[in-house]
Amino acid sequence: MTGAEQLNSFLVDMFGRINKIEERSMAEGLGSAVSITEIHIIEQIGAREPARMGEVAKSIGVTLATLTVACDKLVAKGLVRRVRSETDRRVVNITLTARGRAAYEYHKAFHERMIASVLDSLSPEQTAVLAESLRKLQDFFQQEEAAMEEGQAHG
Repeated sequence: MTGAEQLNSFLVDMFGRINKIEERSMAEGLGSAVSITEIHIIEQIGAREPARMGEVAKSIGVTLATLTVACDKLVAKGLVRRVRSETDRRVVNITLTARGRAAYEYHKAFHERMIASVLDSLSPEQTAVLAESLRKLQDFFQQEEAAMEEGQAHG
């Protein structure tokens, strides 16, 4: 297997495993199933609280309508609540409930363990090379995403 084939195999496997582990660990921690999209919504709300619906939708790359449906499910699961802005009644903010905050912290701890497991075994130089390589991969994804959005705008 060439280096490119190994890297491709690794990335496909890694993304699938991360999603599966996140969903499974969150379900165990909460006692109910949570989709990977819901996990990422919780993550974005927790990082911004209180968060505007439009900001969260943009940050995870979904439409406001899609986020509204997902938030309906998260409200029903007792993880999120909607609150009208005191200063502008047209604005709806979303915040985490105590249960949602616990889910956010649980998910954050998973990511911290994941990163520590890699960085603990790398030298500062190796860490720098890994970070630069992943930044290049991130740049590729951003370019692909922008091209897809541009294609939708013209299509």
